[in-house]
Amino acid sequence: MSIEHCSCNLLATNFGYSRISIRLSQSHSKLTKTPISVELESAMNYQIIPLEMGSLVKRNVFRQLNKEIKCGIVWKLGSVLTNIKPTFIKAYDPNIGICVEDIPGGAISRTYEGEKVIYFSDTVAEDEQDELTDIFYQSNRKYSKNYMDVFLDLGWTQMASESYLFGELEIKELNDAPVFYK
Repeated sequence: MSIEHCSCNLLATNFGYSRISIRLSQSHSKLTKTPISVELESAMNYQIIPLEMGSLVKRNVFRQLNKEIKCGIVWKLGSVLTNIKPTFIKAYDPNIGICVEDIPGGAISRTYEGEKVIYFSDTVAEDEQDELTDIFYQSNRKYSKNYMDVFLDLGWTQMASESYLFGELEIKELNDAPVFYK
């Protein structure tokens, strides 16, 4: 009995592969000592690149009564990767942007030169803004935790934590088919 080729299609695209091919050899009911090779055929990957600097952001929103803080990071450059063909681009408005979590399979990949930013609603008093700004930029040694934990300790509620793309976008198809041996 001889098994020369076995192939298996995967539906789980989270692994980034559309097909796994395994080659085995067997002779006279005993496995040979020939190494097993595993070939992974990669599904098409897509890189979504904002064409304008500062168009990829991570934003956290905190509220306390009628007060609001919006803070996070604005990256000078960065991109989002997905292994699912982007279809959002047909209805995409560069002035509004899109939440990265709304891109099927989308995740921020590389980012460069992030700058922390913080904004307050008009209802946050100036002295409170100063203290919260110091906490956010970690220039206040009074608090040793990260700013998110301190805001929560001070009674703020985190309402959202999302990443966004804005402006004109370029979508590149990436096709890497790595081969692994065991």
